[in-house]
Amino acid sequence: MNRQLRPAGIRALSVLLPSETRTITLPSGQSALRHTLPEGMSGLDMDIAAARQVMDAAGLEAADVDLVVSASFPALPEPCIGNATPLAWEMGMERAAAWNLESACAGGLVAIRSACHEVMLGEYDTVLLIVGCPYSQTVENDHPAFDVVGDAAFAAVIGPTPQQGFLGSVIRNSGPTCPLVSWSVDLEVPSGIRLAVSGKTAGQLENWALGELPALSSELFERTGLTASDVDHWVCNAPTPRFVDRALEAMGGESSGGVNTNRLVGNIGPTLIGVSLFYNAILRDFQPGDVVLCCSMGSESSLAVCLLRWPENVALSDVPAHASLASMREFEAERLAQ
Repeated sequence: MNRQLRPAGIRALSVLLPSETRTITLPSGQSALRHTLPEGMSGLDMDIAAARQVMDAAGLEAADVDLVVSASFPALPEPCIGNATPLAWEMGMERAAAWNLESACAGGLVAIRSACHEVMLGEYDTVLLIVGCPYSQTVENDHPAFDVVGDAAFAAVIGPTPQQGFLGSVIRNSGPTCPLVSWSVDLEVPSGIRLAVSGKTAGQLENWALGELPALSSELFERTGLTASDVDHWVCNAPTPRFVDRALEAMGGESSGGVNTNRLVGNIGPTLIGVSLFYNAILRDFQPGDVVLCCSMGSESSLAVCLLRWPENVALSDVPAHASLASMREFEAERLAQ
């Protein structure tokens, strides 16, 4: 059966950053913010709050949602992947389809791609995408990784658009990074599952991804018929302070073409790309028709690049007061001045 693909893209986007924050000092000597779940708030609570924000921004009711997709990782309170079904049920979406997908830190971008495909195929009209990450719950407060990670969620509504919002993607598995990260059951940490990394893990992950990105982005441009000069905005996840700048250079972009959110939120796993897309859209003033290249690196999962065309009238939630545009502008001014 031949089926004509219909245009689809992001219709609304929100971020949820817990209001419990702390200021840390990076190895570079610069200050940075980290957000952590307050006592009594679970990963599911955070996901639901983000979902309600994006539904309000989009002007949608529960009955309007056809499909809920979750790439939350880990999806507490249960040590599992994804909160799609409990979230749908809690929010009164009993008739919506719901499922989870996982690709670690690349999960947010893989989920955006998958949701767009569902709408393009005509399977669903309105997809609620929710991606949360309570990373701080996987290590103790005095663990060396505690200052690296943070907690956050983002939610998006994916639906039909006047122009095609999804232009193409290229995804590779990140198999060579599998030995660098591990998880284990451990009741000594709040989540009951422990994240284990070494001090050299981040650098090894980053160097592997940077070696792959030139070929990956070239294939993306070849598939879509576009070039680096056609890209208006470069949006990268920021698991480390320097990854964004190095990734943009590897793909043929310039550091001024994208925003680095690492100092604002730290490593927030699969939520990284959604938070980066949100702040990029505001600070760089995305306009309808702008071409956006998104890049996400994930350990033992995927390295993904995707091209989007920014639709008209994308609804954005309010900027969290404790992760203000003023703070982000200050961080960016210092970054671009280096």
